[in-house]
Amino acid sequence: MKERSVSSGIKHMGTGQSPINVCDVVETAVSMPRFEYAGQAVRVERVRGVPMIIFGRNGELHLGERSYRLLQLHWHTPAEHTIDDEEFAAELHLVHQDELEELLVVGIVYRLGEADEAIARVVAETPQAGDEDGVVPALSAANFAPGPGGFYHYTGSLTTPPFSEPVQWYVSRDAQTVSQRQAEQLQVLAGGPNARPLQDRNGRKILCIGCGH
Repeated sequence: MKERSVSSGIKHMGTGQSPINVCDVVETAVSMPRFEYAGQAVRVERVRGVPMIIFGRNGELHLGERSYRLLQLHWHTPAEHTIDDEEFAAELHLVHQDELEELLVVGIVYRLGEADEAIARVVAETPQAGDEDGVVPALSAANFAPGPGGFYHYTGSLTTPPFSEPVQWYVSRDAQTVSQRQAEQLQVLAGGPNARPLQDRNGRKILCIGCGH
């Protein structure tokens, strides 16, 4: 695919904006995130038209001694991050927060290919705009835990307003696949394409966790 354009962003947003093109990574021996995802989704909310599936308090990500609670998942079509200039059809964002209210987002990118069972469940359980009241999606957090293939880690921002910094990003190295129809369904549910343009890297280091596995 052709290389996506890069936006330099607005200066007052800071110099650590997301998404970025993941490239020139540095291997590291730091521990992998540990996922203890349990519990069910409790409701669907829409923020600027994008459906967000809200989870209960039983899903956690652990980094050493720090724990981050899974708040919600949502998606972008097409994907926001690129990897070595490769573009992807969709990207799930799993949004976490620790007790200090610091944010950590896990991104999972999807190429076009075979249909994905977890995405099929998301499509089936996400109501159309205006029909969210009282809907409790039959979705388990455990279905969205990333695979064991490692992560690209960098410090960035939210990719939707107010584009707050800092956000700890962990982009899964295990790219999944979605069918063309699934990608189209996700885009319809979100009200159209909703990927933010790539932002300048501004010299930030990108670590590769689990590259040696």
